Amino acid sequence: MDDRELKYYHPPTLNPPPSLFHNFSQQIRRDPSVNEHIDGLLTAILSLPSRPASDFVMYRGMLTRIFVTPYSLRDAWSMNATRIGQTIYIEDHVTDETIAQRGGSSEMHEKLMYSGYKFETLCVVPETPATDEMLKQRLEAVVDTHCEYCSVFETQLGSHRIVSGAEIDCIDGPKPDHHPSRLYRELKTAQILDTPRKRESFDRFKLLKFWAQSFIAGIPQVTVGYRDSDGVLRQVEDIRTQDMPRRVRGQPRMWDPNVCLNFADQVLTYIKTQVHMEGPETRYRITYDPQTQEVGVVSIDPPEPTFLTADFLASLRDRNK
Repeated sequence: MDDRELKYYHPPTLNPPPSLFHNFSQQIRRDPSVNEHIDGLLTAILSLPSRPASDFVMYRGMLTRIFVTPYSLRDAWSMNATRIGQTIYIEDHVTDETIAQRGGSSEMHEKLMYSGYKFETLCVVPETPATDEMLKQRLEAVVDTHCEYCSVFETQLGSHRIVSGAEIDCIDGPKPDHHPSRLYRELKTAQILDTPRKRESFDRFKLLKFWAQSFIAGIPQVTVGYRDSDGVLRQVEDIRTQDMPRRVRGQPRMWDPNVCLNFADQVLTYIKTQVHMEGPETRYRITYDPQTQEVGVVSIDPPEPTFLTADFLASLRDRNK
């Protein structure tokens, strides 16, 4: 557990504008059939000098999914949960169908996914200050989706104490000893907003997700790279997280951050009341059904194998001796 994979932000070069599809065929990709559960997050928690008390442990992606549900009513989701003591551990519910979808995307969809990773490589350097050689090398760098830097952080929503983890794209300058998230930066891509309809769709859906992800992790700044239909990077925009709600305020059919916060608070409260049986062998399924627009929690019977790692469970047992 160290900072080797933490990269430093340096604005991408737009003269000439680079292609975000460049070297697509050479990328090194994670195996989409492997379910990594929350192993990395649990390993990171084990490495902490002191274990923070929490009501929930989950990756940021699960929290984001809950946050945006009031404005993504057509998007179903499913998670697994288990309770140990006072803490509820939550992971994504990955099915065979989910895995098949990951591997069965069209080439264009794969390229669009790749463009996000490529944009990241064009925005970061391994050391600061950046040298001309670093800036040249990143243009041809092969994208490797195995490499990432993750941060573990504590946050609170209402009365709920949450320990979460998130992939961090880069940082603005040397990492400070305290509150490093204040210098973290998210890197995102989107289609260039060359029509009012595209602008409205971006503000309504993408900006909501960008806000939720950054707000949850306490990241103050998002850099968005806008690509054309050929995947060429045409524009870069910096957006402060705190400015995103103001950007959509008063516009029709937009989102309200307070609605997201209140909904997430209510869902977590509901999960607490339903996930009451304790033990790694007891698992619950949390789902959102677009047809009924309801969140439900059911216990899984017969029980499924725990998604908590053996090392983490052994650590819990040692603490309780």
